[in-house]
Amino acid sequence: MSLTARTGAPVGQAPTAPLPLVVAGAAAGAAAAVFSYLALVVVALAAWMFDPSGSQEWTQMLEVASGAWLAGLGQAPTVAGVSLTLLPLGFALLPLIAVIAASRWAADASAVARRGEAVAVALSVGVSFAAVSAIIASMSRNLEISPLRTALVAGLVAGALASLVILRRARLISLDALPFPARDGLAATGAALLSLVVAASMLLAVAIIGSFDEMTSLLVELNAGISGLLLLAVLTLGYLPIAVVWSLAYLLGPGVTVSVGTIVSPYVDTSTAALPGFPLLAALPDQPPTGAVLLPLLAVAAGAVAGALLRRRGQIGLRGCLVAAGSAIATGATLALAAWLASGSLGNTTLQGLGPSSIPVALAGTMLVGLGSIAVAVWPARRSDG
Repeated sequence: MSLTARTGAPVGQAPTAPLPLVVAGAAAGAAAAVFSYLALVVVALAAWMFDPSGSQEWTQMLEVASGAWLAGLGQAPTVAGVSLTLLPLGFALLPLIAVIAASRWAADASAVARRGEAVAVALSVGVSFAAVSAIIASMSRNLEISPLRTALVAGLVAGALASLVILRRARLISLDALPFPARDGLAATGAALLSLVVAASMLLAVAIIGSFDEMTSLLVELNAGISGLLLLAVLTLGYLPIAVVWSLAYLLGPGVTVSVGTIVSPYVDTSTAALPGFPLLAALPDQPPTGAVLLPLLAVAAGAVAGALLRRRGQIGLRGCLVAAGSAIATGATLALAAWLASGSLGNTTLQGLGPSSIPVALAGTMLVGLGSIAVAVWPARRSDG
């Protein structure tokens, strides 16, 4: 074992005793939960300070922060007797980034050198993160979120993520161990997904710019004041990943359900149903814009990008087709998961089943991306005269 692994310090520096595995993991998990939660608490209390004479007490603002943090972990709050399952998953970035950073620190502080040690630290991270999550859920009684369910979900997510981070940090796992076709397929999947996200984000930006006047009108009608505008801006950021997935589902063709029986897609000419007065929803088109039927070609182009990457890695001909097909299936599966996470309800009547449908989105993504990637990868390499 190297000097660095035994002492936790690089060669040439004063050695420091590594922390016990459980202590490092527990401290990391608790810190990740507390600091990511405090980030939202600061925003909520800042909004309250802008309007301290308003109808909301500071304790209620703390509950707002708790609801946002728990929603990022996939826990649906209940407001006025209505379970809100279309969650602002953008808030998940705070605890996820915190867990990654804390897990890296725990791996270094405990000088992890074996896989068993990495598992022990990761388990400690998951348990302590789950404990803090359960406390936050129990403090938010009006939101009717189960502390036990919160602890289970939070612990599993934090523990799994911490395991990957710690194993990678300690250089106990590597993608180099995978066969070349698998590595190339993963790289192609990443390229296709990144291309799709960029295209969907550009489409969303165009829609927001085109509906700027409607959004401004909604803000004026809300008359929320500085405090309300701050909370609305943060909530919009939380729902931004959901909006990107909706835009992606629109781009692929299946579209999104915006109320019971109403679908917005490039092939359906329908006016948008009545929706909550949330400015971001004003970006939904009342009717398909000119040339919208050609939007799925962007997914074919994303597949072509993946196919070009496979060609650069030497995956061509029949072998390239097989790798491209596997990459397209992996892309479709990822899109299905994203569509599932970006769907839910905001009410008990017409605002149920909002968002994209997983199966149509997965099928459309698989076929379109597969078409582009296979078309590029199928051609054999040209023989050079030299």
